[in-house]
Amino acid sequence: MKSGHSGWVLAIARTLDAYSLSHEDIFHQVGMDPDMLRDANSRYWQEMISRLWCTAVKETGDPNFGLKVARRIRPSSFHVVGHAMSCSATLGAAIHRFARYAKLISSSAMIGLKESDEQLKLTFAFDTGDMPVLPETMDTVVAGLVCFNNWIVGDDVPPLEVRLRRPRPADTEEYRHLLQCTVLFEQEEDSIIYQQTDMHRPMLSADEQLASTLDSMAVTQMAQLSERFARKVRDCLLMQLEQESEVSRKATAELMHMTERTLLRRLKEEGTTFQEVLDNLREELAYQYLQRPDCTVQSVSFMLGFSDASTFSRAFKRWTGRRPSLAQHDMAPHDP
Repeated sequence: MKSGHSGWVLAIARTLDAYSLSHEDIFHQVGMDPDMLRDANSRYWQEMISRLWCTAVKETGDPNFGLKVARRIRPSSFHVVGHAMSCSATLGAAIHRFARYAKLISSSAMIGLKESDEQLKLTFAFDTGDMPVLPETMDTVVAGLVCFNNWIVGDDVPPLEVRLRRPRPADTEEYRHLLQCTVLFEQEEDSIIYQQTDMHRPMLSADEQLASTLDSMAVTQMAQLSERFARKVRDCLLMQLEQESEVSRKATAELMHMTERTLLRRLKEEGTTFQEVLDNLREELAYQYLQRPDCTVQSVSFMLGFSDASTFSRAFKRWTGRRPSLAQHDMAPHDP
């Protein structure tokens, strides 16, 4: 079942309190335990979060409630993802981390990232089952990321354009004031488009060595977040890697006593793919292996089942935006 991190839900609770509404009462009304907000590692089921949004919008009567929540997004709202973004060297590195680890914030999140020489575009979608995504929810997701990016840069970095599927509201002034860019409504996608030159903007708290440590935590949590069947697939892949045997869909399906079609269908039902499970496992192991002084990039690529070091290097750069040799240097102990 899909879930969302309590830090994200906390921003909704604080916004309700700002309306002089008791978030505890509203949480109880929708069947949520408000005490879970005190645990930085707790998660709420997506169905509960959807009910909370519906009730919050109804109780506040504010058509711009989502934008109010967006203003309260801070690193703790994204937990380890937010802290890793804050420590990134550049805004571009931070956005890549957000896209890579978004499922830690909400396991129903589906984030697309496309880049050209001139632009970077993020697209947003959520798998909420039978419950439609409220417009206010997407307002918070899109505007919240823009506000958070400004906060970690320490300056306004307005997008080129924001596109929203939602119906055009009667008053769009608050959108323009908050996002400081062209905002288009009734579009075919929910997305943010940035200038590529802004991706080089440095973070106020840049510390890539710390960010790499947080990356290791994030990939471990991503693996722990995997649903039951995906976890079994991951364990099966790990066994293949440890035995230095062939890693493939066919071999995995045979070990799990099912057809490839059933394997892929079961993973699809959990919102993931075979390649995504394999990539997440390889990334997690790569961080572990690269911290070992006896491992080279060549040996790590062999242990992860890559055909050669260059193929592993390209994959690692796709996951993290950096070459494994640079990551290995960042994770190595330094003299005081």
